Amino acid sequence: MHGFWVLVHALGYTLWIGGGVATMVLGIVAKRFPPPSRLAAYRLTSAVWRILVAPGAVAVTISGLLVSMPYMKSGAVPGWMMLMMTTGTLGALIVLGIALPAAAHLGRMELAQGELPPFFAGVRARLVWGSSIAGALALLALIGGTLLRG
Repeated sequence: MHGFWVLVHALGYTLWIGGGVATMVLGIVAKRFPPPSRLAAYRLTSAVWRILVAPGAVAVTISGLLVSMPYMKSGAVPGWMMLMMTTGTLGALIVLGIALPAAAHLGRMELAQGELPPFFAGVRARLVWGSSIAGALALLALIGGTLLRG
């Protein structure tokens, strides 16, 4: 069963980080689009967050907890694992509490007289900052679990 949860863990961080990078690129490119196309791009961003990024963050958090149980039961949690667990859990909470709601909100927006709604910039900024911080924490967790493992 351990191997299954390690697989879920690897798939989870692949979905989380890969989906986050993909939507970052989409958001940068979409800045130059006219308003209707820009909203269409953010509908895609919303779908990627709902279908890939958020489930990936949940999967990696749950599987990480299950895989680390033997360490926690023994009371000997190595520093690299503590870094991975802390940054990964905090990143996942930011994904679910800040970035995902912003992405979902962007995906539901409609044009107002052919222009982006007045609150578009604020919601987009919340997605950009939330996803950037969550992504950085996910990368720190990945570094903790790979390079610092020793």
